[in-house]
Amino acid sequence: MRLEGTVCPMPTPTTGRDIDTDALAEYTSYLINGGVHGLFPCGSIGEFPSLTRAQRSNVLETVVDSADDVPVLAGCGHTSAGDVAEHIRDADAAGVDAAVVVTPYYLSTTQDGLQRFFETIADDSSLPIVLYNIPALTGEELSVDLVSTMAEHPNVVGLKDTSGDLTFLYDVIETTPSDFDVFQGASSCHSIARTRCKRVDRWASKRLPRPVAQLYDSYRHSDYDHARQLMNSVVNPVVSTMNDIPTAAAMKHLVRRSGIDIGTPLPPLPQLDDAQRERLDHCYDSVLASVTV
Repeated sequence: MRLEGTVCPMPTPTTGRDIDTDALAEYTSYLINGGVHGLFPCGSIGEFPSLTRAQRSNVLETVVDSADDVPVLAGCGHTSAGDVAEHIRDADAAGVDAAVVVTPYYLSTTQDGLQRFFETIADDSSLPIVLYNIPALTGEELSVDLVSTMAEHPNVVGLKDTSGDLTFLYDVIETTPSDFDVFQGASSCHSIARTRCKRVDRWASKRLPRPVAQLYDSYRHSDYDHARQLMNSVVNPVVSTMNDIPTAAAMKHLVRRSGIDIGTPLPPLPQLDDAQRERLDHCYDSVLASVTV
């Protein structure tokens, strides 16, 4: 499987503590119509630790049913290799294209322990595996050596890196095969778009998919002036505004501003206060005035 373009991590629409499948189907279609190149449900933005196994399956089935031919990468994270395997089986049954497996959290481990974890999962997976490195949330960081080793596994096809460490990212690109797919999830994508890192998944894409998809397309066609304009008018303002606001809550608020109510964050995540909502609204209005969505 090869994937290229803007891959959108998806918030999970909820009503109370239940999944709002109608809103999820509407939101999926909204993203596809906005030009995103891939969908990533049940990731960090999707509040996966707060969802039951049945709810995750419900999310994946709804997204796949609404995705047309757009690839779906399913978050299958858990601290237990056995639970990850079950989530992968559910994702495969739902018809997704690949499983994204985050480094396990809560339990402190080593690079050897992480290698055991990922090899156990990859050996038995019916889906291609994308490693997910987000040390700020998991407390565990993949090393370049471990990623390079795992890239040799026939069932491990890529990495999503949200560390924000460009040196790590460049080293991964230099030490892995050319067919090993690399996602960049941090705000520094502007600096690396001319490298082999061909995936961009932006916070801004959840609410403003079209200009963020255009950002990627501009880079691919060497239209760097347009890409720079989109970075300055769309991506940077959103990233700056959200810097100290709970991400899932902020995303749900911004999506609601688009006309799709996807509910509020599940416990234990907080809800926004009035000052945070006001900041997000000001950013939304400013960005919307500067682009055609």
